[in-house]
Amino acid sequence: MPGPDDLAALEAEREAADRAYNDALTRLDRAVQQLPTDFPHPPPVPDEHQVTPLNTLWKIDAPRPRGFRRGFVAAVRRAVAPLFEQQQAFNSAMVDHVNRNVQVARQTREAMATTLDVLRGTIEDLIRFQNLLVLFAQQITPYVDTRDRDVAGLLRGLSGAINSVADELMKRSDAMLTRDRRRELGMLDLEARIATLQKELVALRRSIEEGHRT
Repeated sequence: MPGPDDLAALEAEREAADRAYNDALTRLDRAVQQLPTDFPHPPPVPDEHQVTPLNTLWKIDAPRPRGFRRGFVAAVRRAVAPLFEQQQAFNSAMVDHVNRNVQVARQTREAMATTLDVLRGTIEDLIRFQNLLVLFAQQITPYVDTRDRDVAGLLRGLSGAINSVADELMKRSDAMLTRDRRRELGMLDLEARIATLQKELVALRRSIEEGHRT
């Protein structure tokens, strides 16, 4: 991991992270689902065209004979009665079966239509969520860049304030050094004058002593 002072390595690491983020964002965008164009529709309603005739014609009504043929027809009817009864039972069972299956077919279609509506709504919600997720991910980089600019601005302001304080301290330090230098020069001049006076006093003392001797 590069150090904080390795600017070139930090820049390369930042560029690599940006490329990886952009690649991941591209893959996420391509993974967003789309509603199929051939999304299934509910099945058609059951064919009930013959239901009413079946419920009307299933019962066999034999005509009642009249006249001198009544006895013959009655005999034939007794002979074929078991066949009529069997056919009647078959017709009854068939009509009952059709009626029951029509009701089941109606309920099945309604259930399938409801399920397809729920499935379509769920897929549309999922697609909407995925699009919002991509938009959110696209806003991360500008948000981070904005925060970086805010931090950079604060750092620049802080740096300016520090520089101003440093300049003021430097000026005061220079002024103090100047005053100290002046004082030092004044002390040196005073010491030089005192040394000169001391020499003059010594010379004057010698002159006085020589005058007393003469």
